Amino acid sequence: MIRNFVDGDIVTHGDHFAVGKEATRQGIIRRLRLFLREYFLDSTEGTPWFQNILGKTQADIAAASIKQRILTAPGVIGISQFEFDIDQKTRKITVFASLVDVNNEQFELFFNEEII
Repeated sequence: MIRNFVDGDIVTHGDHFAVGKEATRQGIIRRLRLFLREYFLDSTEGTPWFQNILGKTQADIAAASIKQRILTAPGVIGISQFEFDIDQKTRKITVFASLVDVNNEQFELFFNEEII
């Protein structure tokens, strides 16, 4: 289960857990924020920011790594639209994706963060 967040804060009243497409969206964001080899129980888990995305990596290889990370998230069955932009100097990543989940519901993902 994924805790429900509103404006970055954990919800402490009402619906404590996210469900459906909101849980899937939050799970994808969590997956993107996790660096490769950061999780001590599974060193193969994580987004390959330093290995395949940041630095002198070609944009298509970086985009493919992000797409693969999104598509392998629990609850995601497809991507219908994908936009990716990276600013190598500031390490700012912007990802917009229109996704389909296991309940055949379409939802949008917007990930705009500075990877440090």
